Amino acid sequence: MRNNYMKLVLILLLVFVCLSAFRLIWMEGFQNSTPLDIQNGKLDLREWKADGDETLVLDGEWDFYPSIFIMEEKGAVLADTETIHVPEGWNNILNSPIGYGTYRLQVHVNPGQDSHYELYIPSIRSASEVYVNGNKLSSSGEIATEEEAFTAENSPQKVAFKADENGVIDIIIQAANFKDIRNLNGGIIRSIQFGTEQELTNELQFSIYMQIAMVVVLLIHSGYAFILYLIGNRNKQLFFFSLLTFIYAILFLLSGKDKLLHSFFYAQSDWWNQLFVALILIECYVFLQCTNHQKLPYWNKIFPYFQWGVFGLAGVTIFFPLSLPQLIMQLPLYLFACCSLVGIGVFAIIRSYKQSLNTDFFLVLSVAAAIHHVVWALIWRGSGVYMPHYPFDLIFAVVCFMMVWLKGYFRTYRETKELAETLQRINREKDQFLANTSHEFRNPLNSMLLLSKGVRDREESAITEQSINDLNTVLNVGKRMNLLLTDLLEERQLQQGKPRLNKQVIILEPIVTGVMDLLQFSFDMKKVQIINQISKTFPAVFADENRVTQILFNLVKNAIKYTDHGTITISAAVNGNVAEIHVTDTGAGISPEMQKRLFLPYEQGDAPEGITRDGGFGLGLSITKQLVELHGGTIQVSSKKGEKTTFTFTLELASSREAVHLPEENTQTIRRIEDSEQLKIPSWKNEQKPSVLAVDDDPASLLALQAVLPEDAYNLVLVTSAVQALEKVEKGGWDIVISDIMMPEISGYKLTRMIRKRYSLTELPVLLLTGGNSDIQAAFAAGANDYITKPVEPAELKTRLDSLITLKKVAEQQLQLETLWLQAQIQPHFVFNTLNAIKALSEWNLEEMRQLLDELGNLLRSKFQFQQMNALVPLEEELNIVQSYLYIEQVRFGEALQVKWELEDYQEINIPFLSIQPLVENAVHHGIRKGDGKGSVVIRIKKDYTRSKALITVEDDGVGIETTDIPGILQGKSDSKSGVGILNVEKRLHRHYGKGLTINSSHGRGTKVSFEVDLADN
Repeated sequence: MRNNYMKLVLILLLVFVCLSAFRLIWMEGFQNSTPLDIQNGKLDLREWKADGDETLVLDGEWDFYPSIFIMEEKGAVLADTETIHVPEGWNNILNSPIGYGTYRLQVHVNPGQDSHYELYIPSIRSASEVYVNGNKLSSSGEIATEEEAFTAENSPQKVAFKADENGVIDIIIQAANFKDIRNLNGGIIRSIQFGTEQELTNELQFSIYMQIAMVVVLLIHSGYAFILYLIGNRNKQLFFFSLLTFIYAILFLLSGKDKLLHSFFYAQSDWWNQLFVALILIECYVFLQCTNHQKLPYWNKIFPYFQWGVFGLAGVTIFFPLSLPQLIMQLPLYLFACCSLVGIGVFAIIRSYKQSLNTDFFLVLSVAAAIHHVVWALIWRGSGVYMPHYPFDLIFAVVCFMMVWLKGYFRTYRETKELAETLQRINREKDQFLANTSHEFRNPLNSMLLLSKGVRDREESAITEQSINDLNTVLNVGKRMNLLLTDLLEERQLQQGKPRLNKQVIILEPIVTGVMDLLQFSFDMKKVQIINQISKTFPAVFADENRVTQILFNLVKNAIKYTDHGTITISAAVNGNVAEIHVTDTGAGISPEMQKRLFLPYEQGDAPEGITRDGGFGLGLSITKQLVELHGGTIQVSSKKGEKTTFTFTLELASSREAVHLPEENTQTIRRIEDSEQLKIPSWKNEQKPSVLAVDDDPASLLALQAVLPEDAYNLVLVTSAVQALEKVEKGGWDIVISDIMMPEISGYKLTRMIRKRYSLTELPVLLLTGGNSDIQAAFAAGANDYITKPVEPAELKTRLDSLITLKKVAEQQLQLETLWLQAQIQPHFVFNTLNAIKALSEWNLEEMRQLLDELGNLLRSKFQFQQMNALVPLEEELNIVQSYLYIEQVRFGEALQVKWELEDYQEINIPFLSIQPLVENAVHHGIRKGDGKGSVVIRIKKDYTRSKALITVEDDGVGIETTDIPGILQGKSDSKSGVGILNVEKRLHRHYGKGLTINSSHGRGTKVSFEVDLADN
């Protein structure tokens, strides 16, 4: 234990040293170092460099005119002045904090400096006026020689001014105080700062920012602590911590160094003073409540009375009118209450730390940081140190305080998680044990049933009727035990994973009859009548027959269990596209409390007196609910204690599945049509199977499409909403989209329009499925390529589908051919001129000739890299092509062609192949050659990390393009050969990024072509 205390002491010393070191660094960075020699109201600053970054504190001997306002006595003979030390107040001269007088200081600066100066006056009690060189620049409250005309207001003041032509700054401050007697002092009680307007403003703003930062940190901690209190286990200490930080933030805004709250409204009336004192008292009480103080011996008996005393004192302070002198007279009482609350809280923390070293370690650090802040604040105030607000001690204290609660929450979360894992493991072991037990019981039970049945059948003629009935009873009991074991195994299977359902069209009436026959023995023994009200003509449902039998069996068996006499009725009704099946009994009913737990595993209701209930594990209704939900249905119970009970579950009607389960004759007819037309799986040569995206909110329709489109011919993906379809389309790689028109939230029309924002008609065809009443014109206006009316004929669907896919592939081949053309195009005059340049260089500059041949080779080699047609290539490779091309052109044109590269970091950027070179060639050919033969080309690459984009621009100062011609170029309506290159780049950029080229140009002013690429895709 002693080692732990030594360790704590060392840690606290280390914390104090670190916090003090930061304080000293802060002081070194902000404390002014120029010693001021203010004597007899004079200060000489002619040697002071006003253009530096230093501000001064005007502490020293000022002239003081007691009981006179000299600015109101102009021309009068003034009494002898006295010397007063600022900022100690005037109590030593006036012998009272109450009174008035005038402060005066003359500052001499270099008259050659045309600087703007500024004063910052944080506090004068408790009204004042500030004059500089005879001009009134600021006031706070209303000064007067009598209390009746006096108005108190102690707000910070900041005034700006210039020295006169002689470099003199005459500062006069007239102050009066008839109200505030705190600290038994009046007048100037805080240091006044002086400096150039810019430097002093910067320092004040920095100080205010630090104060705001501290307040924000306090409010953030208060906010999320309160939220944790609301959503957690309502830990009162967490609530009090939230209140602690919030109240301190309010107190700091009211009384901090710069009194930030006074920037919005003045808060120094008597009532505000009362509120301020009461808040301090409440803050100390809240601090005590943040600790485990009630565990202190004897204190828990005293605390209730002490608590009501604190509440009473705070209430009297807030609600009863008290003047400031009265508050100060009661100051010992407030000091006693606050010191007691804080002292007991600190003692509780120390005692709590002794009992749990790890738990309250951060609490001890928090208190240590707070004490460190208070000690240094007193040292700074006592020594007259003035600097920007230092917030980090209190921020550290608040963070440490919060760590106490966070650590507790993490510990609770860890323990809860471990407990949950233990319970889950135990539950799994329990289920596994029951499953293993069920399997072990199956073998002897099966032997018992077989032997009983064999004896009954073999000895039927030799034994009495009573013996046969007894054997039948044994068989029925064995079957019942088998059903119980089946329930256990079924529950285990459902927990491990959803079993597959064999859904088909089924009739309910024979299933109900079979369940009645199976349970005949049970309701015969209880004299319960079972009634089947489901007729043979009731519509078929689409479900798994075996599972529906199990559902009905469990519900009827449950009804028999809790019904000793009366009837059990099975009925059904059609509600929209579902069938509602009801199982109603006249049994004992179910209480509202039991209805909440009815479908949980191993839950069973208590049988009323007089009702015999056969055994069971309480799994039947739980299994029933899971099986119903597997079918996409719902189950609910309606009952009252002592009255009848009705279980209702829903199944999908088979009528909504007619598109999937076609009648046999229709299927045969379709097959004959397909055979007669000799429809075959389309051949896509050596390409991959087309990717088809089908969108429909009706799963039955999607299943129909899946049945029509074979897996060996199409890669079909089914989605049930337009939102899912848009996510799939955004990823790309689709050959066609098949969409229903009538879908919730986003219709087929809107989905098509959203697809067309990125893909053209040939880039991604859209085939709409209509119900016959849809607006076909609206479908084409939305951008659909084709439509089919439901019910869909498979032959028609495949034909239209294949046609649109073929159209898309032809368009892709056309775009590929255009790109190949861009690769292969080497204009004859370009080659001829290049060869002439090589020939000329061979006669006088062989090194230049070799360089030109190398660049020509690089250009030709890059042009014929056909394997890069559809892929993105590194930007560096594309720039190499551009550099080779521009080098050749610069050799030919010399200084007539200027090239400027403005490249940022272009590493790890990939772009479509041949997307910049056509733009540069177009700029040289159309922008410069068609002019006077001189010009420049700028290639610019700039990254925008905030948008994860890279902007690539090619700009020339050539002849330009008519604004009206730009849309035609981007739409392929230009007759020029370079227009083909621009259009090709435009199409490929659209395919990769959903956005193409941006052209800004006007005739005679050059052209700028740019496009954006995604950094996230690189």
